Amino acid sequence: MCELHHAVLKSPQVVRGAPEALSAMPRKKFCLGNAPGSDKPLGPTFLPCPPAEPRKSLAAPRKKLWELDQYYHCSVIGTCLTLAELRQLQRRLGGGAQAPTSDYDLHRAFVVAAREATPASRLIHKHLDRKYRPAIQQIGKAQSAEAFAACWDAALHSGDVAGAYWALITHPSVPNSVLDRVYGEVHMLSHLSGASIRVDLQELNRLRHRCPELEAQLADAKVTARRRLAEQEDAVAALNKRLARALEAESRLQAAEARLAVLEGQPLTARLRAEVEELRERLDADRDRADRAEAAADHWKQQVTRSIDQNQWLAQQLAESRQERDMLETTLERLLAPPCMDGGDADAAVVSSDLVGRCVLYVGGRQGLCAHFRELVERRNGRFIHHDGGREDARAQLWDVVRQADAVLCPLDCVSHDAVHRIRRFCERHTKPLVLLPRASLAAFNRGLNAVAS
Repeated sequence: MCELHHAVLKSPQVVRGAPEALSAMPRKKFCLGNAPGSDKPLGPTFLPCPPAEPRKSLAAPRKKLWELDQYYHCSVIGTCLTLAELRQLQRRLGGGAQAPTSDYDLHRAFVVAAREATPASRLIHKHLDRKYRPAIQQIGKAQSAEAFAACWDAALHSGDVAGAYWALITHPSVPNSVLDRVYGEVHMLSHLSGASIRVDLQELNRLRHRCPELEAQLADAKVTARRRLAEQEDAVAALNKRLARALEAESRLQAAEARLAVLEGQPLTARLRAEVEELRERLDADRDRADRAEAAADHWKQQVTRSIDQNQWLAQQLAESRQERDMLETTLERLLAPPCMDGGDADAAVVSSDLVGRCVLYVGGRQGLCAHFRELVERRNGRFIHHDGGREDARAQLWDVVRQADAVLCPLDCVSHDAVHRIRRFCERHTKPLVLLPRASLAAFNRGLNAVAS
């Protein structure tokens, strides 16, 4: 966490009481402007230099950003502000033409600017106060160390860590023990986030190796299905030939009965009647064989129809899986690509995938994937909320959650039918986009997110 990361192990009293020790450490110089001297500044120079006039002491009930200990600045910039907000603040400060080449340079420049009462630090402070006003008002009601700790525990449980962190470290009455705990837990959350991303990349590599195996198995299944279909078609053709012969035999029998009717008045009537009885018996046997042949033909036709339907379903599933895989790989490549890539295609991809601050509601699914879904939505400049569909969360809360969302995603394989019907009626009534996902997976969620962004 920047160059002041080594100060985490020290208590706030030691850091405040030993500024000479911090300043005596060997560090690379980093400045926001062209400093007079022989040393070349390492940091970007897109932020305005601090004013030359002496700073005015403003009496305020809460601590200012530049009044905090220096080791808080890195965590505040990294936790309470997104990269998009830093870019926006940079443009407001007139630094658009000299933008840094990496996110780290941007982060480092704002951390350095937060140490003094510069225009950049004042703008950051005002932006954070405006952004986290509800958290500041709520924590401002606390009066004891137990109340501050309870507010922090509630923020950890709800996932709204950034607002509570800013409100606590700027509150003038928070004890040092609570500040140490809050800072340490925010510090460890940054490590846990990095570890989670590495696990996701390992799982992605495993899936990429597994995909060719599944494609090979599907190809073998298609070959087997085609062979069985060809065998069934041959059997149907043979049965059709046997049926044609049976019909031909029946027509010949009808002709023989006609001739028999003519010969009934002749002396050979008795012999002819005996032949007629024999022919009738043969006809009954041929009809039985024809009926069995028709039944067998119908059976094989049904088998052929089921095989064709199964092959079409498999082909559709394969096409959807390939499409979801391609979209997931494209999204991951775009998210993992360096932000300074050139070309109009990169700009078009970023614009097409940007959620422009919209709120995405995910109803149902598996709880373990929600962290990945939240990361994917926030990287696309969106906001993510989740409701389990009524298993643990109250069903009455579903309407309040849907009203907050700009778009709703719902997996059909991991949610109750009642929740799906209620969400569908609500979205149709309020004209909210609803995307029904075939399964509760990261690839299906990414595909639905692309539909919402487009």
